[in-house]
Amino acid sequence: MSMQRYNSMNTRPMHKKLYEYVVEEIGLNIMRGETAPGDTLPNEDALCQQYGVSRGVLREATKVLTQKGLIRTQPKVGTRIQARENWNLFDADVLLWKLKVGDKLDFLKNVTEVRRIIESEAARYAAQRAGEKQIDHIRACYERLAGTLADAKRYDYDTYLESDMAFHTAILDASRNELLAQIGYTMRQAVHTARKADIHDIDTQRESLAFHLSMLEAIAARDPEKAYQASREMFRQVWEHLPM
Repeated sequence: MSMQRYNSMNTRPMHKKLYEYVVEEIGLNIMRGETAPGDTLPNEDALCQQYGVSRGVLREATKVLTQKGLIRTQPKVGTRIQARENWNLFDADVLLWKLKVGDKLDFLKNVTEVRRIIESEAARYAAQRAGEKQIDHIRACYERLAGTLADAKRYDYDTYLESDMAFHTAILDASRNELLAQIGYTMRQAVHTARKADIHDIDTQRESLAFHLSMLEAIAARDPEKAYQASREMFRQVWEHLPM
């Protein structure tokens, strides 16, 4: 087993708790296939020594990994890696780990297909269910998004991404379906991270702005079908611009 020992605490960023590093390191090793489903992790003492952590920290990390469906601890058996079908692929960390260790294009294709289903339905429901304040919020988010693309000289990609995230999150909220919205948030956060490394093409983003406006107008007009179709058209454009 080739899990790497952690660097000293002096080298790790202070904003993360130590158990989160253990969670991520073991999670990434599982995603890479360095520990396969059915494999048993070393015992508690060995893992504590390997990562330089206390039993309390290791147990907290183990609890989190169990909740994510990656491992299972059994008396007299130890801690085993779970089969892939048990992994919680809608967990934000699991999605991001898959992005880090896998093929980015395959990841984006899979997530885009799920987003197209989730977000287009959310736009349809938002047109049916959104309150006036929610529509006003979606409109404000659109105006902020459009503002990030108005002046190419002042264009900042990170600001654009944050504004785009806010716009789509507002529509997910306006769908008034917490489960639908939660899946949408998770998918969007994963894509948000993946897109940090994208080519920052303002022309493509300006082209996409028309679809965002169509969604806003359809939701404001209480036209579920137009809102749905505008979202589908936006995802058609997203698909066309994936790096094949």
